[in-house]
Amino acid sequence: MPNSPKHIVVIGAGVIGFQTTISLLEAGYKVTILAKHFPGDKSIEYTSPWAGAQWRSHAAANDIEQQKWDIETYNYWLSIIARELNKPETTVKSGLGIYESIFYSTETENPWFAKNVLSFKAIGSKEISGKIQHGHIYSSIMANVPMYLDYLYDTAISLGATPIRATLPRSSTLAGTLKYATEELAKEDNLPKVDAFVNATGISAMFLVPDEDVYPIRGQTITVKGEAKRITTIDASPSNPTPESPNIMYILPRPHSGTTVLGGTKQAHNWSAEPDEKTTREILEMAKSWAPELLDESGEFEVVSVQVGLRPGRIGGARVELEEVRQPGGIGEPMVVCHAYGHAGAGYQNSVGSAKKVVGLLSKRFQEGLGSGSSKL
Repeated sequence: MPNSPKHIVVIGAGVIGFQTTISLLEAGYKVTILAKHFPGDKSIEYTSPWAGAQWRSHAAANDIEQQKWDIETYNYWLSIIARELNKPETTVKSGLGIYESIFYSTETENPWFAKNVLSFKAIGSKEISGKIQHGHIYSSIMANVPMYLDYLYDTAISLGATPIRATLPRSSTLAGTLKYATEELAKEDNLPKVDAFVNATGISAMFLVPDEDVYPIRGQTITVKGEAKRITTIDASPSNPTPESPNIMYILPRPHSGTTVLGGTKQAHNWSAEPDEKTTREILEMAKSWAPELLDESGEFEVVSVQVGLRPGRIGGARVELEEVRQPGGIGEPMVVCHAYGHAGAGYQNSVGSAKKVVGLLSKRFQEGLGSGSSKL
């Protein structure tokens, strides 16, 4: 990197935005985070706080890039856990933990990651919800979401990130959005000109880009008291499902919290922020036989909270690519934007690999001598 590092503005403070910020800082860039929401905020449009955050790859067998992202994150998380075990006096904890994960689905083949994770073993078949399902066990990683977001925030700040809270208005063009962002940044003292933006706006990319391929995938979950012994994930639904019924069952112990997250739903194009009572009852009933250690003397879970989050789905998958943005009519020099959104329900496990790609794309662009124009769009 040159003596005067390039200044990157990351828009968005979810797991993708923070991990991208950290990776850019570690690569020698100066980074400002511009976001409407930061850790501690609870809003339906702020996806990351509502996540279950289990490492279980969603990548298709032929999706080599997403496979790479997931394995990079898995190995990175293992290194964080190992470092914390070796230095227990560390005051800022990641909230990551290793758990045995049992998974049942109708797929007969082992998943592509069987040789990439620890302790993988096929465990045979059984009938679940009227279907023959095939199981396997492996060592997965869970993130205690509030702790992990705080850890990412603290790490970013310790590396020199500048956080700025601002709400970007919806514009008919990305150029308009970036123009407003630049005006907000100009109000701050001692910030250098912007050399590039990273668009890590998640579900809000639907309006801020705007990108019509972005859509919500509604997830309803329940937090209950007690930490389950293992992670359990099953492709299952109730015997008489409705459109609101859970279409996957998972039991996710939240490390260092004394709680477990039960779920859940994957409802595409559903914007509802309110929990559905029937869905809650069905999730609790489905989970009973798989986590009996969490039941009280009356055979029920002690519910802490019920919540809904909107995963940022995107037709065609996550968008991680460069774009050169100009004002209408080609006025002024172009601004480089690296998009990083649309990771659906895989944001946490994609985060490290996705961030590495962003760093690589921007570094290549700057090495080619492009992307260093004025930030005045």
